[in-house]
Amino acid sequence: MIVCPPAHIACHDGVSPMKRVPLGQILLEAGTIDGRQLRAGLEWQRRCGGRIGSALVHLGIVHEFDLVRALGRQFQIPVIDLAGRFVPADVLLLVPARILEARSLLPLELLKECRRGPLLVATSDPLDVEGLDEVVFASGKQVRPVLAAKSQLATAIARHLGCGHTEALELGPEPAGEMDLVQPVSASRFWN
Repeated sequence: MIVCPPAHIACHDGVSPMKRVPLGQILLEAGTIDGRQLRAGLEWQRRCGGRIGSALVHLGIVHEFDLVRALGRQFQIPVIDLAGRFVPADVLLLVPARILEARSLLPLELLKECRRGPLLVATSDPLDVEGLDEVVFASGKQVRPVLAAKSQLATAIARHLGCGHTEALELGPEPAGEMDLVQPVSASRFWN
């Protein structure tokens, strides 16, 4: 595997990495949430399943970008803001669009550290090692993941690959007066 594994996965040399700090603790220490809010998120998670971060965002306790920053700290992965970021076409062509859409991944830049990259790839899920491995296999490049907000990532993928609907259709302003789409026709014309 060429992707740096998350902290809970043993390294290839058999040495176990450091234990991760729980996300709730990171959010508490950062002052993003308090103990009552964490308990509410844990209760929601217990009832509905899923991850604690998703529960806190769903409840409106944590903003999505605050969650991404906390995940970046937890997994020691850089966080990137994708708003307005342009990805060169030659970088997009390194990975088939079907993989990018299916895995919600976006290659951002091919770094020139060595012949095989690495390829900087945005993800919203630091645990999607299989998706990152697909990018490694498809591109033939090493991969360096960065975290992005899920909503920004979906918008950027749609914008760069030309799929989905990133925003409402932009229409010009409504005309001030009535619009006549069809010329009025006298009913007598049809009956004579």
